[in-house]
Amino acid sequence: MALKKSAGATGSAKKTAAKSTAKKAAPKKAAATTTATTTAKKAAPKKAAGPKLSEAQHKLLEKVASVGEAGYHAEKKPENKSLESLLKHKLVKRGKKHSSGNYHYSISKAGEKHLATPPSSGSSPKGS
Repeated sequence: MALKKSAGATGSAKKTAAKSTAKKAAPKKAAATTTATTTAKKAAPKKAAGPKLSEAQHKLLEKVASVGEAGYHAEKKPENKSLESLLKHKLVKRGKKHSSGNYHYSISKAGEKHLATPPSSGSSPKGS
């Protein structure tokens, strides 16, 4: 009987070995196809377009750039509102507070890049 058991054990060992190799081979094929599809799906990320500024905002950005390191200080409320919108777009940086309660603004790297491009003149008149 010992011979039958050993023969049966080797037969089952062969079956389990065959099953394990079949299981090992399948994930390799699946892994190869998944890596091929993931590399195909990866595309270059699109850069967001810069903010569209009005001509007045573009001129104000030029003023801030021309002042230099001391920073531009606006006395009038409309200019402060425009500077806040430029700050929201990260085109200017806010500096120290002035004695009048307003801040000094200086141009950021993104603002310098934006100045390199001409202002958008795509606006149409209101009457048309």
